[in-house]
Amino acid sequence: LAARREQDKVTMLDFEDARDKVLMGIARKSKVIPPKVREMTAFHEGGHALLHYYLENADPLHKVTIVPHGQALGVAFSLPESDTYSRSQAWLTDRITIIMGGYAAERIIFVETTTGSQNDIEQATEIARKMICEWGMSGSLGPIAYGQKEEPIFLGKEIARHKDYSEDTARAIDNEVRSIVEAGLARADQLLS
Repeated sequence: LAARREQDKVTMLDFEDARDKVLMGIARKSKVIPPKVREMTAFHEGGHALLHYYLENADPLHKVTIVPHGQALGVAFSLPESDTYSRSQAWLTDRITIIMGGYAAERIIFVETTTGSQNDIEQATEIARKMICEWGMSGSLGPIAYGQKEEPIFLGKEIARHKDYSEDTARAIDNEVRSIVEAGLARADQLLS
């Protein structure tokens, strides 16, 4: 990037742009985004950004943009203040609230949501499922690991989970996941409102 910009030195901006390119894809500044979509994206990312500010256990907000990168129309992300090796339940629940902040902001402002929330919903659901099935962070299901991990047969294949529990337990896990994600959404709604 520094060479393309005909610079003699690599600057912090070059590092930032390189990181963004790796994390989010190439910035598509020339892509024409209709004003309504740009406005919805701005409120969506604003919802994430505000929750970074208001939640006690959130990492500091590092960047918010509505310049499209890769498949994303916008992004808001944080960086931890120091190296982290383990996360608390409070951090995880705040993280789910932040993730659901874009969805909540869309509902508050536009009374509907967009497909831009797809990745957020997947992330929140995955964190909630890991809290219950891997990290024992469920009051009702307890400190039990649900679903043994099966190693991938082929490179690039995701690690699958072997279901080693009953249908009743599966239903309880699903209900607990829903409860955690919906609690994060309700908290996002309340803070943003």
